[in-house]
Amino acid sequence: MEDKFLEVAKQAALEAGKVILKHFGQTLKLSLKNGDKSDFVTKADLEAERLIVKIITANFKDHNLIAEEEKKIDKGSEYTWLIDPLDGTISYSVGLPYFSVSIGLLKNNQPILGVLYDVSFKDLYWAQKGQGAYLNNKQIFVSNQDDLEKAVVDVDTGHRARRQQKIDNYISRMLMQVGYLYSFGPAAGIMGLVSKGNLDAYVAQGWHWDFAGGAMIIKEAGGRITDFEGNEIDWAKQRLSIVASNGLIHDQILEALK
Repeated sequence: MEDKFLEVAKQAALEAGKVILKHFGQTLKLSLKNGDKSDFVTKADLEAERLIVKIITANFKDHNLIAEEEKKIDKGSEYTWLIDPLDGTISYSVGLPYFSVSIGLLKNNQPILGVLYDVSFKDLYWAQKGQGAYLNNKQIFVSNQDDLEKAVVDVDTGHRARRQQKIDNYISRMLMQVGYLYSFGPAAGIMGLVSKGNLDAYVAQGWHWDFAGGAMIIKEAGGRITDFEGNEIDWAKQRLSIVASNGLIHDQILEALK
């Protein structure tokens, strides 16, 4: 059954990627979600989500499912799918090639599977618990950097509506501690970069569907993921604070965040 979970998740991510590319480069209207001036959606987000939901529910009728834009299904199952159909809506809408599909599967509130599809670069990441992490059929591993003062770390600055909170909570604390600080943007793509060792860590606050796909991949690539206090992530919460790293600099980041 676990192999079928992975097969279906990969299929859903790749099919959603086709929908997303179909609209890429067109003039897309950004619509506010629930009146939130920091959150937007496009036609591509909605079409991709509906396709992913259709594929997953056709195969796993009894599973719970939470998708970013529209869909929430509660069947009382031990399995819950967390879906971000287009992570990087702003990048996508302005023609920057940094956007991904993120699909994570939880069992009893713990990640057991993750799939990320970096659409522009056709990079498909996946991992199952205890089976390693892969990018386009090749096993991947996190970096071996063990010194935070030499590390390359991404921090999420986000929309200005939440930026001051993020500056106070972690960005200002990281500025003079980290060797090289970047902010590429969309969570799913960044977590892929951590899992294959291009980045040494990622520190961010966001929604659980932003991180669910990448969490299993980073852990299976040899990394570590916790909240800002070093605790295991509580995936039942919608808003999360995460440190995702190669593991070697993890405690140094937690110390910097105090």
